[in-house]
Amino acid sequence: MVFPICHISNTGFMRIFLILYVFLLFISSYAFGQHLPPDYIYNPHIRFVEIYQEGSNQTFPIWELNSNQTLKISFDDLNQETNRYAYEVIHCTYDWKPSDLVFMQYMQGFESYEIFDFKLSTNTTQSYTHYWFHFPNEYMRPTISGNYIIRVFDANDKENVIFTRRFWVVENRVSIDAKVRYASQVQLRNTHQELYFTIRSAGVTVQDAYNDLKVVVMQNNRWDNVKYDIPPQFVSPGQFSYQYTTGETAFPAGNQYRFLDLKTLMLIVEPVSKVMLDNGKYHILLRPEIIRTYTNFQMRPDINGRFAIYNQDNYGTSIDPDYAYVYFSVPAYEPFEEGDVYLTGGFTFGEMLPTYKMQYNANYQMYELVTQLKQGYYNYQYLIKPKGKKEGLTFPIEGDFAETENDYTIFVYIRQPGDITHKLLGISFINSMKDR
Repeated sequence: MVFPICHISNTGFMRIFLILYVFLLFISSYAFGQHLPPDYIYNPHIRFVEIYQEGSNQTFPIWELNSNQTLKISFDDLNQETNRYAYEVIHCTYDWKPSDLVFMQYMQGFESYEIFDFKLSTNTTQSYTHYWFHFPNEYMRPTISGNYIIRVFDANDKENVIFTRRFWVVENRVSIDAKVRYASQVQLRNTHQELYFTIRSAGVTVQDAYNDLKVVVMQNNRWDNVKYDIPPQFVSPGQFSYQYTTGETAFPAGNQYRFLDLKTLMLIVEPVSKVMLDNGKYHILLRPEIIRTYTNFQMRPDINGRFAIYNQDNYGTSIDPDYAYVYFSVPAYEPFEEGDVYLTGGFTFGEMLPTYKMQYNANYQMYELVTQLKQGYYNYQYLIKPKGKKEGLTFPIEGDFAETENDYTIFVYIRQPGDITHKLLGISFINSMKDR
């Protein structure tokens, strides 16, 4: 249909203009969102993207709606020059798909803003520029709870995406009573852990418990084995119970995480076998790993996959930890039939990323990986990704032991009458040792 502009009033013209503007915003965000991994680094020069609550880098990136809390986002650029970067924030559904909301429906302030804070590294063999910014701030602030992605891009070219990282905005309007136990099924008793919990939603209306209530459960901040859309087993007014004994809330328990201490490059500490300085760069050789599947379980303290950047040989700031090439190896007489081997941990965003996929060396009968890590303390493990599947397997290399100490996180999303999206109304953190 063709509209003769000469017959449209000013009010009508503005209405059509606004409709077209909103439509174009939606289409552009939707088209981009179809190819938007929530945690990913697109530029190989960008390393160690961190997002956490201001004051502690071991915290979950969660901001309580309308609070005075802030999140800190930081990253390193290994290029030898400073660059102009900017960021924007994208709202997602409970399962991390870009939502249908336009910017003005979930955020107040600017649609994007430039990053101005940075420092150059000092006394390091690998030069880098350390950037950081805080969110929310006076320029951008979420107005509804839920899942969000921060997208950092080249300030001179918005299509040149640098990285994406996810975070949460919560309202804390429901309570969650949760515990962890050995799996109920006999065949899983020694290898799996099972969650059972009750959600209490006093004052929050849930009309359809199977569509308006969405529960997501995560183990050790891993994204490959997250459980979505767990339906309540029992429903009563203001209360939803999840007491499954048939595996719906059971996870392979895995093993205690392996650790790597790089806080100092002056000492050799297990599992390091050699530290070398070659062509002005540090190279760290680790001892070949032990396959732990059929070994006796050992309760070694860990931090459940997290990591902490720190240089104990210097001032311990964000700009004096150095980088080193670290050599990982896993012995295998032949390639694992189950699938590909990945090095994973908090520094891989809890994902099996292509950057950390290990290659099999038939001459040495080893899986090998060389990657550049920043000084600090790391937890890590080896997962096998079966072909065509998303969930990684701990059993072939790490083993699965029900005694393992693990962290679990429960997210509760609810869509109340009048809401156009599910909102995050509760989060619970539980531990397999403390919450039994």
